Amino acid sequence: MIPRNTGRKIAFGFAVFSFVSMVVSLAILIYFMATRGSGDVVTASMFATTLFFLSCGIVLYLVSKPPQHKLEPWDSVDQPK
Repeated sequence: MIPRNTGRKIAFGFAVFSFVSMVVSLAILIYFMATRGSGDVVTASMFATTLFFLSCGIVLYLVSKPPQHKLEPWDSVDQPK
């Protein structure tokens, strides 16, 4: 397996941060659902924030994954023609 380079490690760090932020915003969303109800503007905003952090975390994790195979240059002599 090819290791992560520096940019992918940074993306992985931000992905972990996004997932932690999603858990925190989910806890706040549950609290607001219990106290204010689902019709409040703040509750809807926390729901949108939770989905935002979840989607950012997923995308950043997929970006941070190392490649499965090493790609050879197009003009490499080892490639079949």
